[in-house]
Amino acid sequence: MYLKKALLFWVVLSAVPALWAQQKYALVIGNANYTGISKLNNPVNDANDMEAVLKSLGFTVDKVLNGSTEQMETAIQNLKRRLGGSRNTYGFFFYAGHGVQSNGENYLIPVNADNILNDTHLRTRTVSLQFILDSFDEARNELNMIVLDACRDNPFSWARSGSRGLSVVGRAPPGSIVMYATSANSTAADGTGRNGLFSGHLLTNLKAPGLSVFDIFDKTMGDVSRVTNGKQQPELSLRFSGAASTYLGSQPSPTPRPVSGNMVWVEGGTFLMGSDAGYDNEKPVHQVTVKGFYISKYQVTQAEWAAVMGSNPSKFRGDTHPVEMVEWMDVIEFCNKLSIKEGLTPCYSGSKDNITCDWNANGYRLPTEAEWEYAAHGGANTYLKTLFAGSNSVDAVAWYSGNSGSRTHPVGTKAPNGLGLYDMSGNVWEWCWDCYTSYSSGAQLDPWGMVSSEYGHVHIIRGGSWEDAAQHVRSTLRNDSFTPTMRLISIGFRVVRSRQ
Repeated sequence: MYLKKALLFWVVLSAVPALWAQQKYALVIGNANYTGISKLNNPVNDANDMEAVLKSLGFTVDKVLNGSTEQMETAIQNLKRRLGGSRNTYGFFFYAGHGVQSNGENYLIPVNADNILNDTHLRTRTVSLQFILDSFDEARNELNMIVLDACRDNPFSWARSGSRGLSVVGRAPPGSIVMYATSANSTAADGTGRNGLFSGHLLTNLKAPGLSVFDIFDKTMGDVSRVTNGKQQPELSLRFSGAASTYLGSQPSPTPRPVSGNMVWVEGGTFLMGSDAGYDNEKPVHQVTVKGFYISKYQVTQAEWAAVMGSNPSKFRGDTHPVEMVEWMDVIEFCNKLSIKEGLTPCYSGSKDNITCDWNANGYRLPTEAEWEYAAHGGANTYLKTLFAGSNSVDAVAWYSGNSGSRTHPVGTKAPNGLGLYDMSGNVWEWCWDCYTSYSSGAQLDPWGMVSSEYGHVHIIRGGSWEDAAQHVRSTLRNDSFTPTMRLISIGFRVVRSRQ
């Protein structure tokens, strides 16, 4: 019952929706009108256009045009302060202008460059890229994107021969994406049109609907390389694991397959349930035999729920994200309605604390706890008792507190287990049919569990979620504190069928 305190936290927090609103803050800097070194054509246009696009994506944007060192550093500190206000925040930093490297460090050049006369001045009268990265790291927000269209020839006559472009930073903080207009020690074209070559393609891809954060930067790299015949190769430093499933604007139009198209057959068999190395309620390990059954490949999505129930109760919206904020009784209703919709015989009857299951019906139902754990380990043909469902590496198969960014993610974006089942570890907890009861040491044949027990009407959830530590998304872990009318932003479900 280790989640009782967490439950109180989420119940209180659910009453304050504003705390969970995604916040986006950006700073764009365009330096072009330099003194003492060559002027540039496009950075002011790049910054103005970037401001407009980011505002259209919901960002609050600060802008500095032709900035001094003091103006740039003040704006960076203001952005840091905003980003530090909430973990659930995205930051975007864009710089177009001169930038140089010295001894492996990158520096962004203010427009009053005529007072930069040597390497010492470079360190003290410019803005260090590492200063920017460290500022964002201290903010501790979810995601920061740093884009540098600054990889031009060193403009200073006193610079050492051969000092070109920027170096690729080696100390990017977790939760960051750093993109350079070109690869290390190379230079980028300023451009002959309104925008720089790199910035123009990035602007186009930011405006394109349905691209994830990763798609935006990946497509920009490909576009720039293609139009320059490989002469300019943008470089990406990625330290944000959710880039492929994070969207700054509209998500792609979902085409989710219905639940009926995602059912996987699990051959019956015998396995050892529980873990002697786990919590007390995972003990003792005991032999269980289950009959064959079908189980959904994915957690039930919000689109699937809405198609049956006509509403979406979820906190973290996205058609292909798992539905959450659903109580056990809601799920019973969903299973029956989906069964009727597909012309199947419903499994459940009764009401409130008196729900019964027809185990011979061909409709949809919740898995028993034994079915769930058997499937998580891979069933008879691919049985593998790893710590997590399909792997001993939690990051390979699970969205959990260490990589989720404090939110759910689209189903099926981590590796599956041996049966081809996704998210059996992490993303959202999954309701099971059973009420909680202690394990016995004796062998069991297809245990159906109970609708009430000595602990009352508290149902089992399995698999862990986006908010849980790695140890709590293990395949054998049991969570046993949940009444049938409880809703949380970390609980969803998947369905099974006894037969076709």
